[in-house]
Amino acid sequence: MSVLTLPMLKLEIDHPQQDQIVHSAVYTFRVDGPETLASLEVSVDRGPWRACRRACGYWWYDWADYGGGEHVLVARGQNRDGSPVGSTPRRFTVSLRK
Repeated sequence: MSVLTLPMLKLEIDHPQQDQIVHSAVYTFRVDGPETLASLEVSVDRGPWRACRRACGYWWYDWADYGGGEHVLVARGQNRDGSPVGSTPRRFTVSLRK
């Protein structure tokens, strides 16, 4: 019996997790996507799209200089064939300790 493996149809934001509370002044987002992905960007709170780097099988973005409170992260990418792929928005909260 063979197992059918379907391609990943969307991007998965691994970190932060849904409703996670971030306590660090610097945080790294991690996004999982299909092997066919040529580029990936993230946006926080509908702000500018920021290019991510690919390493160790994931896409990463180092986020800094942000304020406390609730935030929403979204990822979008483009496959090598030009087709778009996106993520479900991810809510999380920043609570910086003083």
